[in-house]
Amino acid sequence: MAGIGLVAAAAIAPIASAQMYSSNTVYKVMRSNGSAQVIVANRTPGERLTISYPGATSTRRVTANACGLVVLRDGASSSLADLVSVDGAPINQAALPTQLLPRCVNGNLEEPRAANFKTGAGEVVIVKTPNTVYEAAYGGGRDRNVTANACGFAAISESSAYPWASNPTIVIGGTTYTVATLPTANPEPLCRSGQLYTPASW
Repeated sequence: MAGIGLVAAAAIAPIASAQMYSSNTVYKVMRSNGSAQVIVANRTPGERLTISYPGATSTRRVTANACGLVVLRDGASSSLADLVSVDGAPINQAALPTQLLPRCVNGNLEEPRAANFKTGAGEVVIVKTPNTVYEAAYGGGRDRNVTANACGFAAISESSAYPWASNPTIVIGGTTYTVATLPTANPEPLCRSGQLYTPASW
C-alpha cells in the first residue's frame, strides 16, 4: 500500500482522527469516472446512517380507470402537496379548475371531462388513456440508508435514484451539506480487511 502513497492509519494516528480530512468528518473524493463520493467519517463500524436528499423525487404507478381518469388522493407516502408530474407532464394544481368527479359507467363518464381538474374533496384528476398505467412523481425529498464499513466510515456515491445533479445538498444528522463545496480529499481513504489506509499526503 505504501508504494501508492497510502499508509496504515494505525501507524500514524488513532483510527477515528485518521479518517478525517483537514479536521472534517464529512468531505468528498473524486472517483475515476469524474463523480463525487461523499465520505462520512468517525462512525461506528456497521452503524446505519440515514442520509436525507431534500431535492429527491419518488414515483409511484397510477392507473387510469375505464373512462380515462387518473384519480389521485392524499396518501401516507404520496402527499398531493408534493405532486410534481404525471407521465412526465408537470401538474400545477393551483391552475386546475374545480369540478365534480363524474361516475364512470361502462367506460363512459356521466359528464365528459376533456382536461385535468381537481375536486372539492381535494382529489387531483388527470385525463389520460383508459386502463393505462402511468408514473406520478412526488417531491418532498427521500431518505437513504447507508452503513459504515469495518473501518468506521461510510462512502456515499451517486446512483440513478440519487444523482448529484438533482440533489446538490444532503442532510446528515440534521446538518445540511452542499456536495459541490465540501472539501475534496484525493486520493480516497481505503478500508481493507478492517484496516484503514489513508494517503500519505494527509
